[in-house]
Amino acid sequence: MRFDWAGLQAAIRDQVVGFVRRMCAEHPDEHIYGAAVHEFYAESGGTIAWTLVGVASEERLTAAAPDALDAQVLRWSPADWPWQLDPGAAEEEWASRLETAATAGDGRQWDTVHERYLRTAAKACRAARKQLVADGIVGRDFVVVAMDEAWELIPLSLTRAQVRKHFPELDAEQREADRLAAMPPEQQVAELVAIVESHSSPLPSEQAVQWLRALGGLAVPAALARLDGSPDKWLWAKLLADIGIASAEVSDALERTMTNQHLGEPDRSWAAAALSRLGRMDLVVKRLDSIPPGVAAQGFAAPYTSFRDHGAHGPLDYAPLESALAVCPDRHPAVSEQLAPGRGLCSIGPDEAGTALAALASALPVVRRHALLVLFDAPLNAEQRRHYTARLKHLSQDDPDPLVREAAATLGG
Repeated sequence: MRFDWAGLQAAIRDQVVGFVRRMCAEHPDEHIYGAAVHEFYAESGGTIAWTLVGVASEERLTAAAPDALDAQVLRWSPADWPWQLDPGAAEEEWASRLETAATAGDGRQWDTVHERYLRTAAKACRAARKQLVADGIVGRDFVVVAMDEAWELIPLSLTRAQVRKHFPELDAEQREADRLAAMPPEQQVAELVAIVESHSSPLPSEQAVQWLRALGGLAVPAALARLDGSPDKWLWAKLLADIGIASAEVSDALERTMTNQHLGEPDRSWAAAALSRLGRMDLVVKRLDSIPPGVAAQGFAAPYTSFRDHGAHGPLDYAPLESALAVCPDRHPAVSEQLAPGRGLCSIGPDEAGTALAALASALPVVRRHALLVLFDAPLNAEQRRHYTARLKHLSQDDPDPLVREAAATLGG
């Protein structure tokens, strides 16, 4: 089924244009400086909600925030703007069609459809401004901006000059990114490591870490060096896990960090988690006598938490955890606590659903409960959903473990 992306863009454009026209007509004495498409809410593999449209004027901004610093914050905080437009029936219909397109084929296209939706919204903002200026409704200083939580859509919906004027911090960030991109990769690594540790660059540290992750093997030597020399060892252990190269050198360095009794437990826990992420949970088991119980528990749990969703990771596999707990069954309660509802569990894709469904029959309660929880929001086909629903009902009534029964009853209720 082909989706009407041009029609979607026109629908967003027309909604913005219509609302700005109405606000200008209702408030002719106010200088309306901008409109924003905002509140981009979506649930991976399922819901894609329609956005809100906000409109603001200089006069309302001054009244709400007479202090200059407050006004600067409020100027591009569309959730706090005075005029908001909720989606109507037509927009809700578009959202429904988007969800249908995104979840077709067992949800394998969800990420692709959602990403295109975001880019379409940014293009619609450009089109809305162009039409409003051409019709003489607003002046050329007026902007329409798509504002997602991470501000990634702002540069897509504005010109570079508009970004420089209204969002100077984003412009400085882009100029720094352009400077780094012109360097050879090896030099990029050195600069990015410095940015991560200095926190003084226009480029956010989080973005520098993502860039290092994308450089992959080129960043491993620097990450290993910082794992030895940095006070923030946890950060470099996490980066090594995200890069996903399980060389002997990497494993040895993480094992040394995990067992270093002079370090704090957080650093050691991240090293244990990284080892397990890299497929070396056996090293955590091997060194149980050298690490605190909390470090071991986080190491055992790591491949099944949201930590594994960052960067490279292998497919869902409960075998390492089952093997580890077979050696040390007394650790089951601590691992169960790490993988409790609300603790931030991994998200699974269509190719992992079969593994999780099979795990509903695991001998370990922690595995059964984890599978129940991650399958609830997973993209399942009709047959898998029927199987899951049946197992949910069975486990809520007959599972011998009270925590599994409680989780199943909550999900099924």
